[in-house]
Amino acid sequence: MNVAVRPAWGLPHLALTGLTAAVVAASSFGGLGSLKGVDLSGLRLGFAAPEAPPGPALAGAAPISPAPPFVLHAKDAADARQAVRCLAQAVYFEAGFQPVEGKRAVAQVVVNRVRDRDFPKTVCGVVYEGWRRRTGCQFSFVCDGSLRRRPPTAEELASAEQIARDALGGYVMAAVGTATHYHTWRIDPYWNDTLVKTAQIGDHIFYRWPGKAGLPSFLDDDRYAGDEVKAARQAPRIALG
Repeated sequence: MNVAVRPAWGLPHLALTGLTAAVVAASSFGGLGSLKGVDLSGLRLGFAAPEAPPGPALAGAAPISPAPPFVLHAKDAADARQAVRCLAQAVYFEAGFQPVEGKRAVAQVVVNRVRDRDFPKTVCGVVYEGWRRRTGCQFSFVCDGSLRRRPPTAEELASAEQIARDALGGYVMAAVGTATHYHTWRIDPYWNDTLVKTAQIGDHIFYRWPGKAGLPSFLDDDRYAGDEVKAARQAPRIALG
């Protein structure tokens, strides 16, 4: 059953938004590469407060090697502002109901993806990936109307933007390591056994690729393409600031 829950900080969100798209994506492609097209952010049950969240220790989690710092090398001030805006939207809409560590963890996932060869080469490209695909967006807020339905307040936006600036200025959320995926603890998605758990922060459990693809050395700063304004123009109009 889809149940709309309205958190104090933001928007109503359907409990199973994106689940159908994820199943379709996975059935269409095989292997680890299939996860690239899955809307992992949508695999969650909304923002209702958990009745009995698990403890801080995460059974089965692998030893964590922090990701190296990422420093955005924007071509100009407009490009830098756009990168911050894109990442701040992900922080707010994906983790607005989470502790600050949970917000930083989501930001870390985005910057990890920017440096991962399986994802786009820009911050905005990562955040808005898949919005034109029938399989759905990587982050459901881009496709489900959230951007227009419940924009953040000035205070909420300022907080999310500061976390985004930190992540783009070299701050490392070491607890999640090289994680590129996550889901809420309330569900047990079919794909989680193909990845390696790194941590649980707030409601989200984080994962990295197995093997060499999950090592810090696999993250390549040199693949960053820049031109965030151009990347945002290829996304829904609301993305542009």
